[in-house]
Amino acid sequence: MSTTAPDHAAGVIDIGRGIRFRRDASNTVPVIDFSPMLSSDPEIRRRIAAPLRRACTEVGFFYLANHGIPRPVTTRALAAMRGFFALPEAEKMKIHFQSTANHRGYVAEGNIKADHELKGGDMHEAVELAQDLPADDPDFLRGVKFYGPNAWPAQPADFQWAMGTYFDTQLEFGRLMLRAFALALDLPETYFDQIYTKPMSRLRACYYPPQAPDWDVRNIGIGAHKDYELFTTVWQSEQPGLQVLGTENDWIEVTPIADTFVINLGDLMQRWSNDVFLSRPHRVVNLTQEPRYSIVQFFGADYDATLTAFPSCISAANPAKYPPISCGAHTEELVAKTYYDG
Repeated sequence: MSTTAPDHAAGVIDIGRGIRFRRDASNTVPVIDFSPMLSSDPEIRRRIAAPLRRACTEVGFFYLANHGIPRPVTTRALAAMRGFFALPEAEKMKIHFQSTANHRGYVAEGNIKADHELKGGDMHEAVELAQDLPADDPDFLRGVKFYGPNAWPAQPADFQWAMGTYFDTQLEFGRLMLRAFALALDLPETYFDQIYTKPMSRLRACYYPPQAPDWDVRNIGIGAHKDYELFTTVWQSEQPGLQVLGTENDWIEVTPIADTFVINLGDLMQRWSNDVFLSRPHRVVNLTQEPRYSIVQFFGADYDATLTAFPSCISAANPAKYPPISCGAHTEELVAKTYYDG
């Protein structure tokens, strides 16, 4: 597989309404070859540390190639998503997320506002799910959000199988990805294993309709925001739309590359790395006349995992900048602000 992003004409694209961006992600967002992490040789696995650290300290976003997840896992998930989002609204609303106790189910267009300054709702639909745990799960019974059963739709018939397979495959991949991050952080390779036993991982299957010519800037696909947890994987359909705010404060289009995931870091990773790793704002603006689909999976640690900072990121001369915080409390606070406030 090629590990170079496709070429695009450099320069700033100005589409009005205050939306400007560059189409030269190949000069900014690196492509990292994940195949070393699939080796049984620890010396080969360590080869990923240097390029991954550069991406995390200089950009906060990167493409991941040769990740080992079979293409049929994503194509079947895409087919199931298309079937679900094509259903009548009344059918989709049967599993609306506000009717569940643990933040699962359908998110209708305009239900959330990721950019709290825009005062508008985001123009996309989504299905939220997580690890499908039984109703007698002890953490679910004690009221912990993000644990417990999913709210599966009745249609399409294969939706649960296709999306559940995608989620489970990603969950196992997440363990390996965290080992790569540990190497990049100069930590023992299995550092995260002890706090990734029942991880807070959430999946959002997203549908972005074409934006009409008279669209309102307050209602773009998803407004500018940073993710909350350790890291996020993004699978994209062929339509562009994902944009990241670069370190020079210019928006850059992260164009889809076949058979890769886009990886971005979340606020918890930046906080626990004592600001060594970067969590960058990003948004989605679907400027095509085609529907756009993406599958976003957020990766946190166990709910009660609490840290000030990774030991390799602090010293007597560089103490921890933030007080201790748990993965669960941090995520719940920010999800509530986006989905439930106002």
